[in-house]
Amino acid sequence: MDILVGIRKGNNAGLFVTTGANDLLHTLPANRTAFIRKILWYNNTGAGVTLIFGTLSNVAGWVPLFPTILAINALDGGYEEALIPAVEFVNDRTAAAGTTGDIHVQASAAGVLIRLEVEEFGV
Repeated sequence: MDILVGIRKGNNAGLFVTTGANDLLHTLPANRTAFIRKILWYNNTGAGVTLIFGTLSNVAGWVPLFPTILAINALDGGYEEALIPAVEFVNDRTAAAGTTGDIHVQASAAGVLIRLEVEEFGV
């Protein structure tokens, strides 16, 4: 049995500031899958902001994949690998219910700084 070795790197959108809409954090390259291994955020918006990580489906739009995270005002926060759900982001364009695999975040307000570490697998 082969052991899969991934490539760990920062999300390709870099340090991102949420817009309060559905924001793209990492575009999944062709023939690859990805796991989020680390999430870091800083909120200085004046109030708590909720963050939900997910992807887009090929037909229905937003697909939430993580539980809601509360980013408390004036505090930084983060999750290491042990606290992050084992969700694999996969580009599945073959089925009507497939997903793009790109990593998005929906924030309840604009202005939260977010940075991810992702691990990509594939050729």
